[in-house]
Amino acid sequence: MENKTILALYPNRRGIAYALFHDKDLVDYGIKNTYPFHLKKTHRKIQQFLSYYKPDIVISRNINDLKKNQSKKTQRIIDMICTEAKLQKLEVFSYTRTQIKQVFVNFKCTTKFEISKKLMEWFSELRAYEFPKRKSFMTEDYNTGFFDAVSLAVVHWYFND
Repeated sequence: MENKTILALYPNRRGIAYALFHDKDLVDYGIKNTYPFHLKKTHRKIQQFLSYYKPDIVISRNINDLKKNQSKKTQRIIDMICTEAKLQKLEVFSYTRTQIKQVFVNFKCTTKFEISKKLMEWFSELRAYEFPKRKSFMTEDYNTGFFDAVSLAVVHWYFND
């Protein structure tokens, strides 16, 4: 798995969060807004991700472990990511929120906030995007998305190294 470029894509309600790694170095990260949602525009953005970054491996979120009322839009985006990556003959992996939690519990992290703190320890460039601990009535911080994308790559390394 040495010297491979990994693109982790994590669709959420704000858009598609991404994290790009070469080997295990975080090269780029952010969120591409897909609001308002248009299927063709979103598909084009996915194609742009893949053609611009030219990854060897694509990792995506998997929502099969969540309730059935989970966003159908999110599932469509995940399906588009996996289909487009496979069409380009790329390795494709997907991990559920449960798998992410199973990995990070080994590092004594059980919440997204704790996971983000751990990721900031490992990837110092993320410290600039630290967000406050969320209260139950607060919406998720905008930057949480790319922490989710980075966590997908960490889970991939955990299961495959």
